[in-house]
Amino acid sequence: MKRRTAVVTGAARGIGHAIARRLVREGWNVLLSDIDPAVVEAGRVLGDSAAAVIADVSKPRDAARTAEAAVAAFGGVDALVANAAVGGPDTPLLDTDDDAIRRVFEINFFGVLHSVQAVRPLLAESAEGGSAGRIVVIGSLFAQQPTPGAGAYSASKAAVHSLMRTLSLELAPHCTVNAVAPGYVMTDMHREELDARARRAGRSFEDERDRLAAEVPLGRHGTGADVADAVHHLLSGGDYITGQTLNVNGGVFTS
Repeated sequence: MKRRTAVVTGAARGIGHAIARRLVREGWNVLLSDIDPAVVEAGRVLGDSAAAVIADVSKPRDAARTAEAAVAAFGGVDALVANAAVGGPDTPLLDTDDDAIRRVFEINFFGVLHSVQAVRPLLAESAEGGSAGRIVVIGSLFAQQPTPGAGAYSASKAAVHSLMRTLSLELAPHCTVNAVAPGYVMTDMHREELDARARRAGRSFEDERDRLAAEVPLGRHGTGADVADAVHHLLSGGDYITGQTLNVNGGVFTS
């Protein structure tokens, strides 16, 4: 069987790298993309089934170059995991500088849009072989349950969820488009958020971490592997699933 190829953005570390690692293990070729030069080493450690490119998804040309790199390395693209994102400033939304909000949307929203635009023709070519293309966007619990101090991030992720639903209709029947919405996943971004919460509340980082974990019905923070499980499910099966959000949050938000 021909190995399928996925592009994973924001894959130098955290959730993106966990997704790339899982897909390689499951027999995929993976093109890792990230603005962080560390993505080159992140791809190298995954072996011959992985390649990497340094790219800024907020720039359409970089998104196109990422798709071109996947074709050069593996001959095509069968799936996109649009994961690249930033957390944004830890300030009340009405006190946040407009340029800071725009930067969050440039990466979190337009980065997804540019990535989809770049791979769409390649997914159409893949669909001609009888297998529908796959797109998974990484949303967030905070798109559905906003938190004070993260208004720009929450709004940008809500826009990503709306974009996903629109694309699921516009790209059918040749491509499925779904979202995976992580909750409290222990990434560098989440650690920064916990640290900011702790400072505001006058608590230690450890106290804030444990307090938040106690609010999760399953009793712990998530991991990159938890999110990768959900992404792999949507990429490798789910032929009749599109326009849906798969929540990976330990039960914090139910649907």
